[in-house]
Amino acid sequence: MENLTKFKDAYGQEFSLTSEDFKLVQSDVSIHDAKLETKPTTFIKDAFKRFCKNKSSIVAAFIILFIVLLSIFVPIFNTHDIEETHPSETLIVPKLFKAGTGFWDGTKEFKGLDYGALANYNEKAIISQYVYEKDGVKLVDFVYDDYYAHYGDTETTLATVYIKRYINNGWCEFTDLNDVTTFKLLDDQCPVREVLSVENGQYTVILSQYRYLGYDSMPSFLFGTNEQGRDIFKLAFAGLLKSLLFATVISAICFCFGLVWGSVSGYFGGNVDLFMERIMDILGGVPTIIIVTLCRLHLGEDLWVFGFALCLTGWMGTAGRTRTQFYRFKGREYVLASRTLGASDTRLIFKHILPNALGTIVTSTVLMIPGIIFTEASLSYLGLGLQGSDSFGTILSENQKFLKSFPMLILFPSIIISLLMISFNLFGNGLRDALNPSLKGSE
Repeated sequence: MENLTKFKDAYGQEFSLTSEDFKLVQSDVSIHDAKLETKPTTFIKDAFKRFCKNKSSIVAAFIILFIVLLSIFVPIFNTHDIEETHPSETLIVPKLFKAGTGFWDGTKEFKGLDYGALANYNEKAIISQYVYEKDGVKLVDFVYDDYYAHYGDTETTLATVYIKRYINNGWCEFTDLNDVTTFKLLDDQCPVREVLSVENGQYTVILSQYRYLGYDSMPSFLFGTNEQGRDIFKLAFAGLLKSLLFATVISAICFCFGLVWGSVSGYFGGNVDLFMERIMDILGGVPTIIIVTLCRLHLGEDLWVFGFALCLTGWMGTAGRTRTQFYRFKGREYVLASRTLGASDTRLIFKHILPNALGTIVTSTVLMIPGIIFTEASLSYLGLGLQGSDSFGTILSENQKFLKSFPMLILFPSIIISLLMISFNLFGNGLRDALNPSLKGSE
């Protein structure tokens, strides 16, 4: 084999190079770029993929969706009237299970009551009782079916006009209005089940209360009724729908304005930032309650006046977070490179900096919706909220006085708003991680 040339290495040793040293080792193999194993994706698709991997955020999203759907469909399909007051149906306890099961069954439990007081209660509504003596006084403990007491059969007195009305409706027949034996029930809709006696145009009858009130069957209230006799279940979700719509609109306005304000302030900095920050300091130094009060005094008590009052300072949180994020990202290399290539300020703000800061901003901004509902509830309690409306905050504030005597009036709406607050928090955390560009492509 012929030597091409001779060389010396670092140690002075000679070595030779031959033509064999320059032979291609992969001359029979086709060399090309390796095929990508993953499909191309976009920022939105990748963010959605990461969001779906966060189980707590997925559960929170479903809870929010479920509550929102309930707030839409419960007022539509629930037939109980919440527009008018119902004096005969006030403060009825919640009911889900059959009476006598001992839990959520529409019953009340009375203990240590004087035995003689039983005469004031419907005997047929007493499910069980225990009579005993204490210090020579006869006492009784008993379980009382609140629904039968309100809607069951009871002995009462009716005027002739009611009897004639039922006869004209074809519900019953009364051949001789002075002879109770001639009464005949023709239709199950008739509230009068039996006529016991008649005297001076007054009829003592066994009256079906739920038929008398216009129900086809004995009603059941999942969350009970309030002091106006309105169904809390329907009222809560109808009020929640109004509050959610109101809070969403206000949050969107505050978010958009705060995003633009914080972007301009954080991007340009210097005197522009100094001037804009002083404006925020002035507005932030005025308590919300004073702003709402002044707006109500000078602009009226309209819904949108209340919303305008909340918008005056509601955007500052978003603006502050946006400004902080812009100071964090505007000096990065990719921003400087884009500016060197001739990118405009608008492009730098909305194309390069804002998407990187969006995750942190969205997380806290998502909480604005339940936050506004809480604010509205607090102001309603002080008489500065949406008075006269059935918003969720108004419902909570009106039932505060029953916290000890009738706690379910405040318990069930409080559970709903607590679920919303926790769910929005978890949902916002998931959005923060999903919208973080530094995690793009991570598993």
